[in-house]
Amino acid sequence: MIQKKIKRKLYKLFHPAVGEILMLHRVVENRSVLEANRQMEITPEFLEKTLQNYQRKGYQFVSLDEVYEIVSKQKRPKPKFVCFTFDDGYVDNYELAYPIFKKYNCPFAIYVTTDFPDGKALLWWYRLEEILLKNVQLRLSDGSEFNCSTNENRNNAFKEIRNKIFSLQSDNMVKTLNELFLPYTFDYDIENKQVMSWKHIITLSKDQLCTIASHSISHSALDWSTVNMMKREVIDSKYIIEKKINLPVLHFAYPYGRYNDNICKTILEAGYRTAVLANGDVERTDANIIILRRIVLIEK
Repeated sequence: MIQKKIKRKLYKLFHPAVGEILMLHRVVENRSVLEANRQMEITPEFLEKTLQNYQRKGYQFVSLDEVYEIVSKQKRPKPKFVCFTFDDGYVDNYELAYPIFKKYNCPFAIYVTTDFPDGKALLWWYRLEEILLKNVQLRLSDGSEFNCSTNENRNNAFKEIRNKIFSLQSDNMVKTLNELFLPYTFDYDIENKQVMSWKHIITLSKDQLCTIASHSISHSALDWSTVNMMKREVIDSKYIIEKKINLPVLHFAYPYGRYNDNICKTILEAGYRTAVLANGDVERTDANIIILRRIVLIEK
């Protein structure tokens, strides 16, 4: 134990922190009832306070391109940097977050899952919350049953079902999930109400403060995909976004933070400069530009 602590201290001494990449999803006025979805959401007030706190501490606000320059050249910037990134492409990124970043002249990035603006996404995490709130008992088509009578039970059920979904291997996740939730009805307008359109994305891409990046096509776990499917998710998503915004797409976020050597090789071959995980720690001088860690920004 003592040796591990000494090794950690020596590592931090010889590989000092250079900055932080923050991971966000949504900025909303009213946060979700269920804890798992709630952790993906922050309020506009909290976002503004976060920006102010980093300003007060003397951090420099940087874009993903600037992160690439710092990390690839193993620079040790003074002051340290902070980079704000959003996953998926929710419409509140445009409506609520964007004005705040404009106010503070702070760069930010949005990793777009192209099925979102293409109207092909299934936001199962919000569909699931809707079902859990409407039912006392939940039975899925695979026969599994869950108690939804209290908020604690709903939170536990959500976690169990989420783990079940994460373990699914499917070439058509939307079809698989619809079959799993077959006994229940949904508000099928939920996707259109909650995600950005290509018009939103194009508008953001014209502002130098915003970097539009790729988060795959369908948000499927790439390490469980076939090689051809994985390449399509990585390469075609880049092409789709570039064609829409008429700008190069140079940054990628691994869905669920899952990757392997073959995926990393494809990332480099596709021409991406950086790729980020779903969580982690601060960036240090030895950071790998295609396995960059992020800190999840959570409002209590």
